Amino acid sequence: MHRAIALWLTARPWRAAVASAICGALSPQMLMPFMVLAGAIPVLTALRSASSLALAMATTGAVSAIWVVLSLSQSADANHAAHWVMVGVLGLFFSPVLLALLLKRTGSLNLCFQVAVLAAAAVLTVIYLALPDPAALWHDLLRRVLDSMADAGLKVEGDTGAMIDVWARTMWGALAALALAVVLGSLFMGCWWQSLLDSPGHFGIEYRRLRLGRALGLCVTVLFVTAFVVSSDLIASLAWIAFTALSFQGLAAAHRSKAVGRLNRGWLAAIYVLLIVPLSTSVTVFALALWGFADNWLRPRAA
Repeated sequence: MHRAIALWLTARPWRAAVASAICGALSPQMLMPFMVLAGAIPVLTALRSASSLALAMATTGAVSAIWVVLSLSQSADANHAAHWVMVGVLGLFFSPVLLALLLKRTGSLNLCFQVAVLAAAAVLTVIYLALPDPAALWHDLLRRVLDSMADAGLKVEGDTGAMIDVWARTMWGALAALALAVVLGSLFMGCWWQSLLDSPGHFGIEYRRLRLGRALGLCVTVLFVTAFVVSSDLIASLAWIAFTALSFQGLAAAHRSKAVGRLNRGWLAAIYVLLIVPLSTSVTVFALALWGFADNWLRPRAA
């Protein structure tokens, strides 16, 4: 089915443009999976056609998403927040295609993975250095969310003020981790589609080789140790990105175990099911992150 989708998208440029626009328009309401699909289409185009055409596809999806965001914004506060959302939308739509162009130039999917992780950490660090109080931006928004839940009859037990303080400290990190997952998901799906058309099985080989490497692995280890001994909002937020990156490597390790016969196909399918079930997502991501951390240090370089 996915090969047929890739064939249909690449047969005529207008098809990819229309699909990108539709997915872009739907992504503000349903981030997953439409944002991933909207980013994967330009990636597929970048790997099989001219870079200018791929950037045009990304622009089509971004414009559609921004139009929907502006249409939904009514109050002055909503309009102010919409400008920040627009910046985020542009980043989410253009990051996958830029990584695809890097992949087309270097041929290294793992390099693109490492660059994406470093870029997410760099953007998050800039936010914390540029804003006088990054957590304060989330307090009002989180309080409105809790108030709307209360109005809907969903009573939140406990000290809501303390809960808001805890959530606000790492909301930037959670948002950055989600953005990283969307960008990498778009890149991987677009690469998979391209491999189905041009070199079946090649994407699987490249994906199973994903790893942070010794340098990034050492940085992540230091980050986790620091998070235990230092109370820092930036460190806690960066840990979200580290867990996301490690979970992708853990998933790659699971695919490698399945490829060599150490993991049953049913267990691999179970991992994906647990990832999309809300009640088990966080536990599964944590387990994959631990697997990825161990894999990064224990796997031989040549593997």
